Amino acid sequence: MEEQTTLNRKTASRLLLINWSRFQREIIRLEGSTLITGINGSGKSTILDAMTFLLTGNTKFNTAAKDRDRSVLAYVRGDTRSNGDSRYLRGKDKAVISYIVMEFWSPVDEQYQLCGVVMESPNCTECKMQNWFVIRDARLEDANFCEIKDGNLYVTPKNELHVHGKLIKASEFKRKEEGTSQLLRTLGLRSDVHTYRQKIMKMMAFNPENNIDKFIQDCVFDAGNIQSLANLKEQRQKFEEIKALYERLSQGKKKLEELEKVVQEYEEKLRRYNVRRMMFRYQDTVAISEQQEESIRRAEFLRKQLKDLEAKYEIALRDYNAANERLTICRSNQDFQNMQSQLSGLEHQIENMSRDLTDLEKDIATLTKLEEQIGALLNWALPELNEEDRRVGTAFSDPEIAADRKLSAFFSLKTQLTQEKEKISADLVHIGDAVKELQDEKIEVAKTIRQLENNVMTYPKEAEAAKAEIKKAFAEDGIDTDVRFLAELVSEVKEPKWRRAIETFLGRKRFFIIVDGKYCHRAMEVLHNSKNYSATVVITDKLPDTEAQEGSAAGILTVPNVYARRYVNYLLNGIHLCKDLEELHDFPKGGLMEDGGLAKSYAFSNMDIRKTKIYFGQDAIKLQLKEAKKQEEQLREELAHKEEELKVLREHKDELEKLDLNEDHYKMNAPLLHAEQSEKKRELEKALSDLKNNPDFVAILQEQEAAQAAVKTADSIRQKAEQDIIVNKNETAHEEKNQFELSGKLKVAENQYLELEREHFELKKEMLSEYEKLRERNGRSIVVTEKRLNELRNEVENNLVKNMEDIQIAYCRIAGGDMNRRGPAFIVYYRGLYQDLANVQIERASESLQEQAGKLESAFMNDFVAEIREKITAAREEMDNINRELRKIPFGNDTYKFIMEEKPDRQVFFRISNKLNAYMDNPEVYMNSLRNDEEMERDIKEFMDLILDSEDESEYTDYRNYFTYDMEITSRQGKEEMQAELSKKQGSASNGEKQTPYFIILAASLLQCYPKDKCCMRLGFIDEAFSALSKERIEKMVQYFEENNFQIIYAAPPEKIASIGSYIHSTVSLVESGRYTHVVEGLVKVS
Repeated sequence: MEEQTTLNRKTASRLLLINWSRFQREIIRLEGSTLITGINGSGKSTILDAMTFLLTGNTKFNTAAKDRDRSVLAYVRGDTRSNGDSRYLRGKDKAVISYIVMEFWSPVDEQYQLCGVVMESPNCTECKMQNWFVIRDARLEDANFCEIKDGNLYVTPKNELHVHGKLIKASEFKRKEEGTSQLLRTLGLRSDVHTYRQKIMKMMAFNPENNIDKFIQDCVFDAGNIQSLANLKEQRQKFEEIKALYERLSQGKKKLEELEKVVQEYEEKLRRYNVRRMMFRYQDTVAISEQQEESIRRAEFLRKQLKDLEAKYEIALRDYNAANERLTICRSNQDFQNMQSQLSGLEHQIENMSRDLTDLEKDIATLTKLEEQIGALLNWALPELNEEDRRVGTAFSDPEIAADRKLSAFFSLKTQLTQEKEKISADLVHIGDAVKELQDEKIEVAKTIRQLENNVMTYPKEAEAAKAEIKKAFAEDGIDTDVRFLAELVSEVKEPKWRRAIETFLGRKRFFIIVDGKYCHRAMEVLHNSKNYSATVVITDKLPDTEAQEGSAAGILTVPNVYARRYVNYLLNGIHLCKDLEELHDFPKGGLMEDGGLAKSYAFSNMDIRKTKIYFGQDAIKLQLKEAKKQEEQLREELAHKEEELKVLREHKDELEKLDLNEDHYKMNAPLLHAEQSEKKRELEKALSDLKNNPDFVAILQEQEAAQAAVKTADSIRQKAEQDIIVNKNETAHEEKNQFELSGKLKVAENQYLELEREHFELKKEMLSEYEKLRERNGRSIVVTEKRLNELRNEVENNLVKNMEDIQIAYCRIAGGDMNRRGPAFIVYYRGLYQDLANVQIERASESLQEQAGKLESAFMNDFVAEIREKITAAREEMDNINRELRKIPFGNDTYKFIMEEKPDRQVFFRISNKLNAYMDNPEVYMNSLRNDEEMERDIKEFMDLILDSEDESEYTDYRNYFTYDMEITSRQGKEEMQAELSKKQGSASNGEKQTPYFIILAASLLQCYPKDKCCMRLGFIDEAFSALSKERIEKMVQYFEENNFQIIYAAPPEKIASIGSYIHSTVSLVESGRYTHVVEGLVKVS
């Protein structure tokens, strides 16, 4: 056979049709390219349908005629689409078996191969059993497809099919998808069945489109969708997932920041409310104290009043004495007067002596009191007093001790007690100051504890002020970025035992401010202009990017933030963690021990790590809170001790203040004088008694009765004065009772206040200061009403709590949290979430996002863009090869050339592609470069977004869509050449001129499926072939097909034999015989 000399083509040599439409059992010889001809309806297209069904599984039959009623079932049953029982050539209910088998010759293998499909239809309604098979090294006659017995055709079922006498295994029969793929591979094709089917059917249908661009794109080039798109999408999906996580975390962070503002407002209002609540209780203690003081003043007034009443009483008493004196005047006789004078003298002496004794008794009482006071002071105030002075000092009332000796002891006592008093006064000042300092420190610690319990870390005020100022400036500039301390960004110390040593070494560097590198310079400007001399901004954009060194202090710190990580590495990579002094000695430039031993710059020192506050790690607040509570307890004990000291000193001072040390106020000889005067008084009283018992004196007394009436009147006045004194004393007693009751009320009020003070000790100083201002302004002790207190409570508990809960619920919706976690009780919980989210999670998500963005860009540039460039390069080379061949074959006066032009809307890709030329045509080289080409970076992002956001992914993933296509036609007219684009000649060209380019395009399309360097099938099908082409164009077309080693099967009516048949290898005629069609062969090309 002539075609056997074509070494790169597996040639179809014969076609067997059994029970296919009007063909019962026909073998068609295919001598290279073959023309199948016959009248309309004879079955030309049916044969083409059979071969395309076998090769590709196509079931859109007779596409050229657009006959939609044809199907595999109709072909197998022989459906004539007529009415009545004779509609089906092979019966309605009889089982039918059909075969389509093609025989191919492989010049490389030097053997024949059979490719076939067997169909089994149990009735006229179904034909589901369709199985493909491939038989190597066999011809049609080697298999028992069918036999004729007694004039009847018997078709072999697939389970009885033998080749060379051997039964074909059931596993050799494949369903359509697997079977057609296996068949194409056997015939040397690597194209997928779907693509090959589309190209074959386009050629067979031959339906020229007005859109030449789309026709060339669809028919010439392989679809060639980018295989890396799946990976790019996967990377994009991962990127979007991480981005969604980052955005969700960012939204959560913003919501928690919004919550923090409301919480701070809540805490401020709550603080104000608690200040007022403490004030409400404190003012009761003040008011009751004032009532108590008023009662004391009233009692003092009554005491002064009593003196006046007593003075009145003295006047009444004098009047009363005057009445008695009248009685005495009545006794005017001389005897009475002499006796009375003697009696009066004795009485007067006794009265004077009694008065003197009374005064002496008072002096003795004063001395006795002095003895008692000194006795109480001996143990603590007079430890150095000698024994004799001690004895005398406690016996001033003893008449046996000389006055001079007593006075000497008194002066010794006075000297030492004065010195002790001065010492106590100095100690009171000193300890009082210490108590105030301890109280202030305790208040600050209480504030710190309250903040820590609310999950709020406290930092140095100067650093906080600088941080706040930078945040404010950023907000005014519209910069949305975090401003944080280095300490906030260290999420974990992997080995906690080193924490204090590392933090002590870093010191205030822990509070250096970290911002995103691109905003670093702005932060520096803000700090410079603020004149804050205590804060520091890290120059993050200049930090070297290094790895944490193993064994260094940097290596045990977890720092998600990239800039904080760089700074920690810069500070601590050179600090080696040493287990002992010997190891430290080996690192003189930088070594650190757990106990604070430090080697730095060839010098050793001990750092005091005991008082270092912990700031690193997510548990820093917990640790600080523990230390703060411990410090609070120490302060409480120390303060209680100092206050007890202060109390004792005040008691001692009060005791000393009560002691009168003025020697002029003491009469040391009073005891001795009292003893002498008492003896004299007894002698006078005996003389007076003797005088009164004289009988002459009795008569004189009777005269006194007359004056009794006057005495009685004076006595009633005296009694009235005495009654007034009693009333005064009763009122005084009432005030004393009132003072007692007020003392009880004051104790209750003080207990209520002290309970609040213990709960909010940190607010005491502020409350007292504010209370004094309000008291001075209002002029009264009650400055807070219960109504106002309730208003403040309602404002806190209703409005602010409602706002807080709304934001907490909104955050839970974002983060998928438990919405029951809302209200003030969860403030600490949400602050903990924010610290973890802002300083750890979002940093990790940002790092993952940047890493995934790199992977996405890498997948895009190194895979996607590189693959497109590779396919475009191959397509351009293929187009150049086709055009090179087309230049050699003129079609009449015309030659053809494919045109590919870059689409304007794909210029972003071509800019990227062209710029890659400077990077060795390798995207990876660019990805590893400095990437300082802003336009390139913008184009990469724009192009990637276009691809991944496109609704029709093939618009960007199919490289063919990056060009517009046309065909340039060069026409010779005499000596001149005229060039025109096919798209512009659609309306003016003849039918032949229109069809020729399309056939060229279709042939070029098929060439993509038939590799030149492999031996493969090179079939093509043209139905209703060359209907409008001239003889000359037909010859050129056939020549084009043959020179490209195509084996074309043409279908055309008989009138085309003359114009087509003379240019091809053989012609097969179809002849109808009754209801069936037969094949007439033998019309072979004549030279």
